[in-house]
Amino acid sequence: MQEIEMGVADLTKRVILALERDELLNDVTVRGELSNFKYSGPHAYFSMKEGDYLLNCVMFNAIYKMQNREIRDGAVVKASGSIKVYSKKGYYQLYAESIREGTDYGELYKKLEALKLKLTKAGIFDKPKKQIPLFPKQIAVVSSKTSAAFHDVVKTVRKRYPITSILLFHTSVQGKDASSELVKALDAADRSGSDVVLLVRGGGSIEDLWNFNEEIVVKKVYDMKTPVISGVGHEVDFTLVDYVADFRAPTPTGAAERATPDILDLKKHLNSEIQGISSRIASKLNETKRLLEMSKGRLNLLSPSRILLFQRERIEGFLDDVEKMMKLSIRTKRNLLLRDGDALGHSKVIRTIEFMPERLDSKIGTIKNMVGKRLDMKRNDLEKAELSLNTYDPMQPLKRGYAMIFKGDKLVRSIFEIKMADEIETLLADGKILSKVEEIKDGREKNR
Repeated sequence: MQEIEMGVADLTKRVILALERDELLNDVTVRGELSNFKYSGPHAYFSMKEGDYLLNCVMFNAIYKMQNREIRDGAVVKASGSIKVYSKKGYYQLYAESIREGTDYGELYKKLEALKLKLTKAGIFDKPKKQIPLFPKQIAVVSSKTSAAFHDVVKTVRKRYPITSILLFHTSVQGKDASSELVKALDAADRSGSDVVLLVRGGGSIEDLWNFNEEIVVKKVYDMKTPVISGVGHEVDFTLVDYVADFRAPTPTGAAERATPDILDLKKHLNSEIQGISSRIASKLNETKRLLEMSKGRLNLLSPSRILLFQRERIEGFLDDVEKMMKLSIRTKRNLLLRDGDALGHSKVIRTIEFMPERLDSKIGTIKNMVGKRLDMKRNDLEKAELSLNTYDPMQPLKRGYAMIFKGDKLVRSIFEIKMADEIETLLADGKILSKVEEIKDGREKNR
């Protein structure tokens, strides 16, 4: 038999022509279980399956909008249309023009509902949720190392919270061996000491995600001691592990976002807190300074030397007033006596009166001497009190070259009251020095 050679294009055109000539395939109704439905691009794409056989289908946008019904995965439907070749991809598909949804569901969905009911009765989904840590030091990721889901997680974590570490526990996420691999990977992640476990994979049909519905996988997530975040599929995809996980994220990226804080938000919050604390400290310092000034003013008013000086001034003023009053009284009486001297007729009385100012001056001098001695005694007592006060005045040692060290508002008496990088204030006689501790030396070692 002679070999016939054809190009890809010629072969594809021949298949297209053969399909076009088949009247049955140009107007056919296909019955099967609907799967992997999605509406994008802007057409509707889905698959129909029966056992191990699969038919890809497409419904154009205008026709899809005319259906006026919700199309759900798992339903057994009847789709009418024509079979044609999609030449760019090299496969045939049903170009559907109508879909009639039946009342029955496919085998996988029936199996899923039965397993969900079984686990619900067993209380698997009633398990209390563990709290997701706010600042994880280590994140375990259970996924395929070649999957887009894992790379999305790494990218998101590195952007949001780069100080955490990521451990990958590689596993198949699809296929007959995936369920047992998932259980082993989850067990290893649970024993890794990580703060949280992310169980992630990309979207797909119910067949693609079925391993995450398997009972052994669901029970393993149930038994884990480490908090688990599931991020399986897209937002519309739900698997049984989502019900038992401590948090269900709509996507792998969403799982990474839930597991980590945003470091930029943390920096903004910390800066705001620092500004608030600084403002409160400044306000407190200003209030303390105001109270110290008030106390200083009251101490000055109550100073012993100030009180004695005030009393001395009062006594001296009183003596001056007494002297003026006595002199005025004597002059008045003297004038009266001189005016009436002739009536008295006794010169001895006159002479006695003439000598009275001199005697009065002598008495006043005596009083002044006594008061002066008394003031000198009080002054000596005051000087002794001032000397005693100066002995306990904390500023006196500072004037001799000593210093006092404060940490905040507390006097530092030992090197063990401060630590490296502390900010301290050194008080001298003429001012303050603010400094940061860079080295601490124990003086006791030197004296041994």
